[in-house]
Amino acid sequence: MTTPRIALWDNARFLAITLVVLGHSLTKMVPETDSAFVLYVSIYLFHIPLFVFLSGYFASATAPTLARIQSVLVDLLIPYLLLEAIWSLVHSIQAGQVLFNPLRPSWTLWFLLSLAAWRILLPYLAQVPMPLFLSIVVATLSGYWSVDQTLSLSRTLAFLPFFVLGWKVRGWGLGDRWLALPAQSVLRTRVLALALFGGVITTVAFTEDLLRLVGVRKLLTADTSYLVAGFDQWYSGGFRVILFLLATALVWAFIVLTPRNQTWFSSFGGRTMTIYVVHSFILAPLRATDVLSGEAAWWHLSLVVIGSVGLSIVLAQPFVHRFFRPVTHPSWAIKTAPKPGTKMG
Repeated sequence: MTTPRIALWDNARFLAITLVVLGHSLTKMVPETDSAFVLYVSIYLFHIPLFVFLSGYFASATAPTLARIQSVLVDLLIPYLLLEAIWSLVHSIQAGQVLFNPLRPSWTLWFLLSLAAWRILLPYLAQVPMPLFLSIVVATLSGYWSVDQTLSLSRTLAFLPFFVLGWKVRGWGLGDRWLALPAQSVLRTRVLALALFGGVITTVAFTEDLLRLVGVRKLLTADTSYLVAGFDQWYSGGFRVILFLLATALVWAFIVLTPRNQTWFSSFGGRTMTIYVVHSFILAPLRATDVLSGEAAWWHLSLVVIGSVGLSIVLAQPFVHRFFRPVTHPSWAIKTAPKPGTKMG
């Protein structure tokens, strides 16, 4: 039986993937454009944790079944191998030699490996006392280890708490309680959430030089150890804990600001996998040009923001989703595949 879709979460998924597209569009502008840096850091403070949280919210901690194992294969691992092969072909053509290392995911593909690992680990992690606290400890300590992006290990460990948090929040029934709140209470909460976002963006803007100097971007992406990122102090793990708390607050603020009812983009929330996969192939060549790199005037940056939103909308259209479905959901690759669940669409 198909689980009824809830507009709040579909809305949140689409808005979250749009932030992913925007963040990737801004990356090459950040070194030379102050406003791009402020927007980039403000987004990266929470948009990866948000996407991980939403994935965890709909994850199951029950004992693995054949259908769930097949789901991990069809939804994540086989698409990863197919897409990694495509990226390897592109890199091989550019380099003039064969390049293929499926153990090190190309660009955005790390999330597919990490999500597979989180979904596999959750039933076992749920059996230990205080799984959320344990995941925070593991995430904090992992930064001291010599971990990198082999099998996406660094990010898998660093963002694990947000996956567990999403699962716990659903178990606590907080999503249902939010949907049941009266309009007046919702309005007050949203004012507080707006104030939080306003405060964070203002702080980032006023501390831009300091944030650039310390290399905060390396902490936000969590793709290397503290030492490699330039943080060799014994207390470097404390920065990750602080960022975890701030990201959690911003994830909360984002969700309470997300429309609770059906919207014109609610149906897009079921097609986020297509957006996630395809947008990188469109942005990659543009990031090698002045369109998405270098110094950008305010009007240029505004067009990038509008274009990123437009790209997400286009890629969420049903015909695009159907066209890429053999790659994003290759049920043809195994004998029996489960129906897709309410995960990253």
